[in-house]
Amino acid sequence: MKPIFFFSSLIVLSLSACGGKQNTTSEDENGTLAADTAAVEIIPELPPLEAGEVFLKGKEVFPEEAELTGTHIVEPDTFIFKPASPSMLVKDSLLIMSSKDAPFYAFRYPALTHMKTIGKRGNGPDEFLLPVAVESLDPAYLCYMLDGYNGNLYGLGPDLETHFIKKTFDRKSIRDYVEHAYPAGEKAIVYQMGSNIYRVSLENDSVQREKLYNLRLKQVKSIPTTGALCTHPERDRMVYAYKYTKIIKFMDMEAKTVRTLNFEQSGFDEKTLAIQNGLDANVTHYMQVMATRDHVYITHSGRTPYVVAAEVQKGNNYMFLEKYDWNGNPVKRYKLHDFCVYNVIDPKTGTLIMTTYYHDDPFVIYHLDD
Repeated sequence: MKPIFFFSSLIVLSLSACGGKQNTTSEDENGTLAADTAAVEIIPELPPLEAGEVFLKGKEVFPEEAELTGTHIVEPDTFIFKPASPSMLVKDSLLIMSSKDAPFYAFRYPALTHMKTIGKRGNGPDEFLLPVAVESLDPAYLCYMLDGYNGNLYGLGPDLETHFIKKTFDRKSIRDYVEHAYPAGEKAIVYQMGSNIYRVSLENDSVQREKLYNLRLKQVKSIPTTGALCTHPERDRMVYAYKYTKIIKFMDMEAKTVRTLNFEQSGFDEKTLAIQNGLDANVTHYMQVMATRDHVYITHSGRTPYVVAAEVQKGNNYMFLEKYDWNGNPVKRYKLHDFCVYNVIDPKTGTLIMTTYYHDDPFVIYHLDD
């Protein structure tokens, strides 16, 4: 019988100048600051992803568990905001957040003090109805800014000004919208629309969209195809975690090789599909997938939204964070003493930043013990 999981060691070679690692800046003849990079990391490729489905019902798969308490950040200035369905990313000394009422905020990082509110909400030219902050691998932009209703994509320059790039989809029905999007290289993004994952080229003016993968589960067709996606093009990996059943899919960026972890937990009630807001009566399993260079972090609730709300009213805030390597091997499980659907991980430090809804200053940070 093949072993369920395999682990690989990560070897990092640093090449540095005499006297230790140096990373300085210097001025050129025109007085322009230029980075003098004297350290190079050589990162080995991941082992091949093993395709297939692994059934894990009732199994204790995490070799390590931890319980952590976060630090609530009380902002030193007077900026008070309530993020509405935010998406966030960390880029250098900035945290960029999309929020339905903003539509975008820029915060200094790691201070988490407000710097600028960007864009206007509305359906006019260069306005946003469904703002989505998207990581960019194009060095010309700090990030992308997508309107998930009309498909318009903008780049945010270093001057915090927006620049229209192109339209990423043509809206043909009320079901055509995008809540989150992710990089697929320097000139492409991916997103979920309906039950499919699509890749969109950012070159040329026309919409160039390619269907990569159908996420509908054959064994539980009645369950809505709702969940969380994340990518890491440099690692050639995508991960999708389902909301209403405890299933995770690890894929390459072409979705040709797929490894499924099936914890065989659902309990979805099909009758709730015919009831207004009925889905909230079902257990929420996975909420968000976040990536660092070496690991995937997935937030897990395991309760219905009604139960979560009742527990928050009593001050009993908690959720779980599951850590995997990029080939689907469980590494660690955390219990965090806060609850948040929308989080971000600083890929350089492994710091988790939450936006809680039960604090006037919503930021809470967790230093994961990695």
